[in-house]
Amino acid sequence: MNYLTMICDLRKSRKLVNREKVQYQLIDLLKETNKIFQSIIVVPFIITIGDEWEGLLNYDCNYMKILDFFHKELESVDFYCGIGIGPVSIKNFQLTVNQLDGPSFYLARDALIDAKKQNLSIVVKTYL
Repeated sequence: MNYLTMICDLRKSRKLVNREKVQYQLIDLLKETNKIFQSIIVVPFIITIGDEWEGLLNYDCNYMKILDFFHKELESVDFYCGIGIGPVSIKNFQLTVNQLDGPSFYLARDALIDAKKQNLSIVVKTYL
């Protein structure tokens, strides 16, 4: 079974004048995201490293709704997004997303790295 892993990272966050405010805003945003989009989220979004966040979604969802929500709520703060579509090897979805593993996660990480290297807002990689 395939899933969609989404990893996002703020662009140039260390240069933000209001970095602390943005980080608290991100915490609140993810709580709200997890409530609003709970029907398509398999494992809730959490901050994984600094100002990077990750979540696991149903494969066939409209992930653009979540990205649009992030853009709307973060206003003038831009971010990169890497999306991986593929299987998950650890399927205990009671765990947090950073405790899971599998091709969907590897592809999302590779996609995020490519997005940063190529200065693209979003890169999608698939196992299919």
